[in-house]
Amino acid sequence: MNIDGLGAIAEVAIGLAGFSGVFVALTRTDSFAPPEQVRLSFLLYTSLGALFLSLIPHALFTASLSEVVAWRVLGILAVLHAAGLLGFLSKALSLKVDYPDIFPTRLVAVQGSQIFVTLAFAVCVLAVPLRHKQSFFIGALIVLLAQAALVFVRLLFFRRS
Repeated sequence: MNIDGLGAIAEVAIGLAGFSGVFVALTRTDSFAPPEQVRLSFLLYTSLGALFLSLIPHALFTASLSEVVAWRVLGILAVLHAAGLLGFLSKALSLKVDYPDIFPTRLVAVQGSQIFVTLAFAVCVLAVPLRHKQSFFIGALIVLLAQAALVFVRLLFFRRS
């Protein structure tokens, strides 16, 4: 696997995860409302997930593991992480009732679609022939970054007054 490009994904993920710390520091109150808690958690989960999933190949492919075993481990980790995203979709759907302005139907649909695309790419890392695995793995990481970027923009510009 060519792991050179994964460093750029890791850098973007660090930037998005770091934003959440700045956001918390600048908007510090006694407690965050449930929508902000979910969105910050989602931002951290997606960006840190993309970060770790982009760094793990460095260890797996430079170790003495076979390529097949390394891809199996990466596929399992990607599927587990993507499956965890379903919990955020469930939480967004439950908060949509009380906060329709923060979780509009179109946004929940876009984020839900991104989650299922990430999950599909992750499953493909396990299922497709060896020569195609890298493309699906990179695709899953890029969709994770897109999810984090969407939450980042929403946190900046769409806050409950």
